[in-house]
Amino acid sequence: MQRMAEGAARGKMALQRCTGCGAVQYPPRELCVACLADGLEWHEADAAAGEVLASTELHHSHDAAFVDALPLRVGLVRLDQGPSVVCFLAEDCDAGVRVRVTARNDAAGRPVMTAAPAISSAEARPPAAGAAPSR
Repeated sequence: MQRMAEGAARGKMALQRCTGCGAVQYPPRELCVACLADGLEWHEADAAAGEVLASTELHHSHDAAFVDALPLRVGLVRLDQGPSVVCFLAEDCDAGVRVRVTARNDAAGRPVMTAAPAISSAEARPPAAGAAPSR
């Protein structure tokens, strides 16, 4: 998670990619989830495109840092690269909506991802039919 926090501090998403099979994975692990190889590299990007799979709205938090932000929208987003991530969601992000996911660090220095509606035509377009995403 340290590498993700370092990237998020610069406004970059950092995800692991297997050097053997090319699978992208999240959360970080020691081995590739697809082929069990140990050759993993970190790749950074400004953002990643994906689709909201599910969303919910939180009305209570035990963490004082979130109380003033309630209600808080969170959801599960399947990135076009393959993995699914839990994100804070912008208001217009519901299941089926194409989104742009970005990373930042919260007040405690933990990396968090935020999804907002896709802003470019490339992000708004789902992956080509038959193109299997990496894991």
